[in-house]
Amino acid sequence: MSRYRNTPVLKDKDGNRYYQPTIIKNIPIKDSDIFVYPFDGDRLDILAQRYYNDSTLWWIIAKANEISDGKMGVSAEERLRIPTEISDLIQ
Repeated sequence: MSRYRNTPVLKDKDGNRYYQPTIIKNIPIKDSDIFVYPFDGDRLDILAQRYYNDSTLWWIIAKANEISDGKMGVSAEERLRIPTEISDLIQ
């Protein structure tokens, strides 16, 4: 499953190709979401691999938890929300 499968490809004035940015405003809380305390040393990509079997979906966990500082590391003391119904986000 590719994150960019349905993302339009654009070209700049020099002919360089790039993906059109997709802005996801928020990920609403659902009853199916799970809440976890990460293990010491966990990162967003490790959590995405654990829960989605795809490390490239780390951005879903970051967005759901309003993590925007660019850091992949997470605190073992911080409870994180893991959205489980993500098919609408990755299409």
